[in-house]
Amino acid sequence: MANIYRVDYKTLSPYVRFIHEVVVHPGAHLHERYIYDHEFIFVVSGSGWLRIENNKYPMEPGDLLYIRPHKLNEMYVFEKEPMHCFAVHFDYMFLGESTDFSPSVYLGRRQGEIIPDVNWLKARPYAELMDLDIPERMTPSRTHSFHEAFKELVLHFNESRADAHIWLKSSLLRLLGLVHQELTTKEGIRIHNSHADLMLEAVQFMQQNYTQKIDLPMLAARANLSPKYFGSLFKQATGQSVSQYLLGLRIEEAKRLLRLHKFTIKEIADGVGIPDLFYFSKLFKKMEGLSPKKYAESMPPLIHSFPPNSG
Repeated sequence: MANIYRVDYKTLSPYVRFIHEVVVHPGAHLHERYIYDHEFIFVVSGSGWLRIENNKYPMEPGDLLYIRPHKLNEMYVFEKEPMHCFAVHFDYMFLGESTDFSPSVYLGRRQGEIIPDVNWLKARPYAELMDLDIPERMTPSRTHSFHEAFKELVLHFNESRADAHIWLKSSLLRLLGLVHQELTTKEGIRIHNSHADLMLEAVQFMQQNYTQKIDLPMLAARANLSPKYFGSLFKQATGQSVSQYLLGLRIEEAKRLLRLHKFTIKEIADGVGIPDLFYFSKLFKKMEGLSPKKYAESMPPLIHSFPPNSG
C-alpha cells in the first residue's frame, strides 16, 4: 500500500512531471490504465468520455478532468471529430529522486530506457492536497483563463532556460489557484455545498468577533443545530474544523500586528482573543514554524501610505 503525504497550502510545492498538448484522432480508444501521479486533462475541442473507476464522465470543450494516482481509467473520443486537449502529470510536492519516474511510463519506453517495475510504481508514495477537494470533472466558468494557464505550462515545460522549472512550478500554482477560485468563495467555503449560506454566516460572525470568546457550541446555538451536527457541516463546507478556522483568523491578524512593530506580544495575544501568552506563542510557532518574537524580528515594519491631503 502506497504511503500518502498530506499537503496543505503552506507546504504545497508542485512538481510537474510531464505536460503535452495533443490532438487525439476520432474514434480513438485509450484502453484501461493506471497512473501513478496526478493528472489534469483540459478539453479545448472535440468530445468523448472518460471513465475513472466506476464513474463515467462526458468530455466536452472547456471541461477539466482530474485523475488521482492509482485510479483505473480509460478514455474514448467520439468519431465525428478529433479531440484537442492538454494533459499534465504532476505531484503536489517533489518526493525525492528515489521516488521519481520517467514520463515514458505513460508514453512508452525510449531506446535504452528502463521502465520501473509495476509493483514499485504501485507502492510509490504520493501526496494529496488537504485544503481543496477537487472533483473528477468540472466545467470552469473562466474557460479562457484555464486555456491560457495550460498554454503557459506547455511553454515553460519545453523551455531550456535554467529557471524554466521555477516558472513551470509557478504556472501550475496559478492553475491550482484558478481551480480554487472555481470551487470556493473568498472565505474558503465550497460554492456548491448545500449549507454554504449558513456556513458563510458563521464565518462572517467569526471574522467580526474573533477577538471574543467563540466556540463550536456558540456557533451551533446561533444556527439552532447541535454542536456535533454543526461541526460536521462546517467541516464539509470548509475542509476545516471550527477551531482550526478560528485559529487561522487569529494567527493571520497576529501576523499583521507583529509586522507593525507597535505592540507587545502580550498585547497582540490579548487583541486576537488568545490571552494566555504561553499558549498563544505555542500555537503561533506550531502554525508558522517560529515564535512570534522571531517572526516580528524577521519582518520589516509594515508601512501604511496615505495620499497627500489635497485640502
